[in-house]
Amino acid sequence: MSQNSRRRLSTVTNPFSLGNGKDQVFVFGDSLPLPRVNTNPPDPQEKMISFIFTYDHDILNSVVLGPKGQQYFTVATDAQKHIRTPSTIIQSIQGTHARVDWHQPHPTVEWIGVLEKQRTGTFLRLALDRKRRLMSFGDTQLTWWTSYPSVLLSTESSEVVARVIAPSINSTILDITAEILAQGMLERVILAVVLFMSGRPID
Repeated sequence: MSQNSRRRLSTVTNPFSLGNGKDQVFVFGDSLPLPRVNTNPPDPQEKMISFIFTYDHDILNSVVLGPKGQQYFTVATDAQKHIRTPSTIIQSIQGTHARVDWHQPHPTVEWIGVLEKQRTGTFLRLALDRKRRLMSFGDTQLTWWTSYPSVLLSTESSEVVARVIAPSINSTILDITAEILAQGMLERVILAVVLFMSGRPID
């Protein structure tokens, strides 16, 4: 990954370091720790389908393209300075939409018909080891974690079902398995990627 791409990932000091005298580096804002050394991400057991976020400045104003270049989602964020609490709207081609209100210190998120309103830090809750984020879907619990240069989503059986990477300063790629799509989890995964790539605090 180029130096510009590394900067695009918005690395900051780890606010959850455990007093070992060595700050970890965070990728995707302050949401997930980035290992200091390169790792070899495990290969998914299933062929993946790609969704590409394209943007001029950041993911908070982007278009999401799926298979065959079809547009699946748009992401738009208030830019007016007079707006006290900016919000991000993720609109799907089916007409449903999510709303992220960037309240401080606790942003909230809601996706009508998909996800009830809650804090972003609840939707992507920090694991006890403070190295992973947990995301629930019914009785299923999934885990977001970093394996440089990727962020991976895995099941409780450690199967990798989604992978996120930012190959350039103007795009982010989400690869996801057909099984996860069939289970109706695409919207939650899209929302998680936007939150991670926003570069904003989510706890």
